[in-house]
Amino acid sequence: MAIHSKSGVQCKCYNKFLHAPCAARSVRRRYNSVSAAALTRVLRKGRRLEQKELPAPSPAQGLQPIMTFPSVHDINHLYFVTASILGWKHLLCEAKYRQIVLDSLVWLQNEKRILLFAFVIMPSHLHFILKPEGKTIGEILQDFGSYTAHTILSELRKDQRDDLLKLFHEQRRDVRHNHSIWQDIQAKNIYSAEFLNQKLEYIHSNPISKGWELVEDRAEYQYANACFYDKGIAPIIPITDINEWLMV
Repeated sequence: MAIHSKSGVQCKCYNKFLHAPCAARSVRRRYNSVSAAALTRVLRKGRRLEQKELPAPSPAQGLQPIMTFPSVHDINHLYFVTASILGWKHLLCEAKYRQIVLDSLVWLQNEKRILLFAFVIMPSHLHFILKPEGKTIGEILQDFGSYTAHTILSELRKDQRDDLLKLFHEQRRDVRHNHSIWQDIQAKNIYSAEFLNQKLEYIHSNPISKGWELVEDRAEYQYANACFYDKGIAPIIPITDINEWLMV
């Protein structure tokens, strides 16, 4: 089965993974729509924190992603996050760059900084749903964006990818830095069960959406977690079951 990119060009690097199992360990299927009552109960815990704006990064801080937050930080809120590669380049087709993103999401979970409920890594962008733990949403995404950008740039230099390095320099979002990797990173508050269910479905169906059509069955796409919610198969990296979390 061939996998195609958004531009209609075959993305061969995904083909060898298409029929690989998401993971050896299976889990019990828990794919239910999130109830408004359950989410409301969680959102009402604790108190609303005031909106916090990130200070402008100094040059000494090194490479920083451009982030837009039409959101407020709330200790109980979940967030829908989108991060896009500069110029919509299909950098995440390549295993080593995709793995940097996966490793960062795993590290943030291992360090107890986030709960990760859903994710999908597409050729040019990614989406995920998280809940910050102990840090603000801005701080979490600053960590994610800065680490992944630095590490991807390091690998691009090792691979002598001068074409991409030139583009990421010429189209950089911040003239104080030599390069940008991320076009932007956006986080949206999840206020309702309807919005949460909508974004969960959007993430799960992104690989089969019109214009992408990377696989026929969304649960076959390895770089997402539809396999968990649809078929009870553990995804390529750990996640927290949204249904179990809401019932705690």
